[in-house]
Amino acid sequence: MAIVLPRGTKEYVVVNVSDALGNLLTLSGTTPQYRVLTAAGGEQVTWTTATDVVMKLYCMIDTNLPSLWAASTFRLYCRFTTAPELPILGPYEIEVSAA
Repeated sequence: MAIVLPRGTKEYVVVNVSDALGNLLTLSGTTPQYRVLTAAGGEQVTWTTATDVVMKLYCMIDTNLPSLWAASTFRLYCRFTTAPELPILGPYEIEVSAA
């Protein structure tokens, strides 16, 4: 199920992260990042620092420049740059509507 954002908004998309082994209680110190790709695979947002709160990542999606954000489907990916393991999470679908 896609997250729907009206074009022209600036808001967080929240990604809940879980640890299958139950070893992590926080993402603090993992240096999380996110990026957004277009449906065709082009980079809409380059790797950018996400805000982490406990086991959630807050990814700021700014569609305030409608000329840069077509009404379309985009894919959000998250990664960690400092950890014993460096998975890339996603894709999470974002649907930008034509407000």
